[in-house]
Amino acid sequence: GLSILNKAGIGAIREKSMRMTARFFAAAKAHGWRVNTPENPAERAGTVSVDCPHASEVCRELLSREILVDYRPKAGVRLSPHFYNREEECDFAIAQIAEILASRAWEKHAGALSSA
Repeated sequence: GLSILNKAGIGAIREKSMRMTARFFAAAKAHGWRVNTPENPAERAGTVSVDCPHASEVCRELLSREILVDYRPKAGVRLSPHFYNREEECDFAIAQIAEILASRAWEKHAGALSSA
């Protein structure tokens, strides 16, 4: 693992992390969802917490679609892109949140205990 990180370069990994989290941040805001992560890249790590409607249920549906996220109460769906993720994957995750909300697919998870 360390050899892969060293080969990629810590600086390049951080630069991509900031770019990818900014992408999530902008996309979530464009949808009108609250973001519970600092807007300033210098103040955030590699995670963006999107507080969309029905976030817990949306998280469960994302997981059922094999989109790896988690949910935190009072924060929302946590999206954590890594250096090996592509922009298309980030865009896909946001599109899936929008689709889950529009299609009401989240409803099948309503009332489930939150352990995501």
